[in-house]
Amino acid sequence: MNPSPENKPARKQPPTWLLNTLTALVGVLTLALGIGWIVYKWVVDLEIPYFAIPLVMCVPVIAAVAFRNIWD
Repeated sequence: MNPSPENKPARKQPPTWLLNTLTALVGVLTLALGIGWIVYKWVVDLEIPYFAIPLVMCVPVIAAVAFRNIWD
């Protein structure tokens, strides 16, 4: 029998240190992927996509916040 929505048990949150570490890793990994893409485009196309530089700096923050909000 499924519990009703008001009696639903709360989801257990991981320890804060683990959540902070995973959030930082998601941000750093996303930043590394973005920088790798810019370097790849620079080597292959011989020009830097200047429009992408602000995105590469902002998207890791958005990804880390979205990951962190899974448990909030």
